[in-house]
Amino acid sequence: MLAGKVFLFIITAALICTVPASTQDLRMRSGPELIIPLADVDIFGLGGGGSLVFDTDLFGFLAPYLGLDFRYIAPAAQDLDSSLLLTSLGTGMGFFAFPTPRVKIGFSFGPGVYVGSYRGMSGTTMTGNVFWRAGAEAGFRVSPGLTLSASTSYFDYMAEKGSFFRGLALSLAADLGINSRSAEGRAVLKSAESSPIFPIVAPEYRTAQFGSAVIRNAESAEIRNVEVWFFIDGYTSGPFLCGRIPYLPRGAETKVPLYADFSDRVMTLTETTRTRGEIRIIYELLGDRRTSKAETTVTFMHRNALTWEDPGILAAFISPNDPAVLDSSKFVAGIVRSRVRSGLDSHFQYALGIFEGLRLSGISRQPDPQTPYSSMRSAAGQVDYVQYPHQTMVYRSGDSDDIAVLYAAALESVGVPAAVIPLDEEVLGAFRMISGESSVRTMFSDHGAFIFRNGEAWVPVRVSLLREGFLRAWIEGARLLKDAAEDGKDPLKRFYVVSDAWRRYPPPGVPGVSPAGSKPTEEQVRTAFEGVVSLVVAREIGPRADRMRNSFGPGGGTGRQKNALGVLYARYGMYREALAEFQAAYSLGELRAGINIGNVAFLMGDYRTAAEWFEKSLEDMPGEVAPIIGLARTYYELDRYEEADILFKRAAEMRPELADRYSYLSARVSGTQVRASAAMDRLGDMMWDE
Repeated sequence: MLAGKVFLFIITAALICTVPASTQDLRMRSGPELIIPLADVDIFGLGGGGSLVFDTDLFGFLAPYLGLDFRYIAPAAQDLDSSLLLTSLGTGMGFFAFPTPRVKIGFSFGPGVYVGSYRGMSGTTMTGNVFWRAGAEAGFRVSPGLTLSASTSYFDYMAEKGSFFRGLALSLAADLGINSRSAEGRAVLKSAESSPIFPIVAPEYRTAQFGSAVIRNAESAEIRNVEVWFFIDGYTSGPFLCGRIPYLPRGAETKVPLYADFSDRVMTLTETTRTRGEIRIIYELLGDRRTSKAETTVTFMHRNALTWEDPGILAAFISPNDPAVLDSSKFVAGIVRSRVRSGLDSHFQYALGIFEGLRLSGISRQPDPQTPYSSMRSAAGQVDYVQYPHQTMVYRSGDSDDIAVLYAAALESVGVPAAVIPLDEEVLGAFRMISGESSVRTMFSDHGAFIFRNGEAWVPVRVSLLREGFLRAWIEGARLLKDAAEDGKDPLKRFYVVSDAWRRYPPPGVPGVSPAGSKPTEEQVRTAFEGVVSLVVAREIGPRADRMRNSFGPGGGTGRQKNALGVLYARYGMYREALAEFQAAYSLGELRAGINIGNVAFLMGDYRTAAEWFEKSLEDMPGEVAPIIGLARTYYELDRYEEADILFKRAAEMRPELADRYSYLSARVSGTQVRASAAMDRLGDMMWDE
């Protein structure tokens, strides 16, 4: 029986000793004890002694232990001549927790073996067997390596039959830490890994992790309120908080994602760069604030790098505030503004003019020999190279993605909403008409040349055909989309509206960019613009004008019909043709044609003739607002401001909505700014009377 109990104790001790040394952090506890007997109190009295216990932390809550006790029990019976002396060796398992950083609670239980002796009337008697115990403790940590604790335990020294001695042990002990392994004595960075950082999406790394770090608590106690910060001198705006860990047990590890707030300096990198980053760990150990630092290597890609996993990333390259883009687009827009035809969508005309301006600058498609778009687009994970708008303007060439970026940036810089369409072989550009779908379907005969989505009308442009002009690029852009749809590839799934894509990929901007320099002459832009607009107008107006003429009948048409045809011509800037129809209509008794004759004269800069016709129309139709507002605008251009103001107020009383539309007419100052505003207003805001 005794042999079996001893064997059980040996097995328990052996299992505890097999705990891997690498996971152990040994402690030694020693202190005096007060022994209180719980049975046979008429034989044994109070006692005392001391203990020496070694235990280890396992998994942050287990504490296997091995203990040695020396105890003496005073005799209470008259037949005992000396105290009972006991020496015991025990082992077992403890459980512990820390409700607060400095307070420890725990309990334990386990078996052991003992030997003892006492002297009675018959001489000295030796005894020995196994025992078991269960106890609880509460302690206060003075430091990570020293804990003062009070404990109580119940023990039962066994005999061959029943118990030999049972009692309680009350103890005060000092608990000292003895590390059995090398410890750094701080929270440490065990490992870190990171993916290459792409400068073009630098703002994303504030919320999208680019790597991770494994933090290990190598302190001698648990740590709390752990903060992990990342920093690269010169390349980040400052240390950035990556994560917080409320509690990390001693020896435990945790993985933290890495984030950063990168500075504008990353946009100066023109080649792949490796640099050192700092991971800073700030934490509390028993109420004391501590900091640990470690370094890790980070790789930056060059600023032109991207992957095609999300084609919407192109939006990050589309910067409408690029100085080189603004220098070119504002120049072209100024020329177009003075020649806008009132009947043709203004976005269409500005986009046409911007395209022709880029063409005249000598820019052409030149596929990148190392990373051509057509092959890189299908390799989504491979790193591609895309030029910024100013680079394409300086190099005078680029792949289709480069030119699409430039065209979109130029459009957005003058207020024309742009989009990019990354197809398999090339990237198309697109712009939104100011007119909605229903108006465009009425205005243009070839509906297949547009993209209709959400009630909007978009014009696709094959920017790779920049050298061949806007009309060819427009026609071919529509054809490529049609071919893609016939191949079962929905083009609208590849349609990225720049303003929408900017929400995720805002353009970071490239420092140090200056205007590109050379531009086409004003005459070149004006000639190209007017030529292309005339072709568009002829293509759209011709069939519609023919249909209207065919409806005139054998009599040659009524005054009203001729007036309507004249309005069609006038809205598209065909003033000579419009004037002929208006004059014919007026001769047939259509009085409204007189107002339109005045409008044409006004647009052609013949203000005296315009005033005569508006005055005549006002006599013929005193209740109409159109001749009043026309005459007010004409008087304004003739510097007759008082009369213009009186007529404007009269028109605004008749139709209050005109107050904002022609508000410049109430100005009494003839300064350059006011007159420039009036000039722009008169080019696109005529009141044609049908």
